[in-house]
Amino acid sequence: ERTDLKPDEFVNLDWMTPAPAQGAMLVVSREDKDFAIEATQQLNDKKTATCVHIERDFLRTLEGGCTAPIGAYAKFKNEHEIEFVGALFSLDGKKKLEERAIIKSHEVSFAGKYLATEILKKGGEKLMRKIKQELNK
Repeated sequence: ERTDLKPDEFVNLDWMTPAPAQGAMLVVSREDKDFAIEATQQLNDKKTATCVHIERDFLRTLEGGCTAPIGAYAKFKNEHEIEFVGALFSLDGKKKLEERAIIKSHEVSFAGKYLATEILKKGGEKLMRKIKQELNK
């Protein structure tokens, strides 16, 4: 959906919160190659970049990696508001801590971190310690 390439025949998994930045694509270039930087900047979709920024800040604040059961999804509701849902799950899936928010465009820079902090306050810090212990066995 983020790349506007969703096929006509698809299964809607709207009950599931995807992994942060799921479906986003990244292109990198050498920083000493001005032409490459200029070319890749033209490929950037600002709305997708904004949403991915929020999702990755959420993940980073929870200190989760690619194996942690963390979901985050941000999408523009309109030009000035972004819908967000973020969740942390226990490894067995029985516990779920979730935050939902409408983020205003001026809140983008701190929204992911703030929403993850709210989850940490509601038991997420203890749950993340448990997850890390179980994953490191």
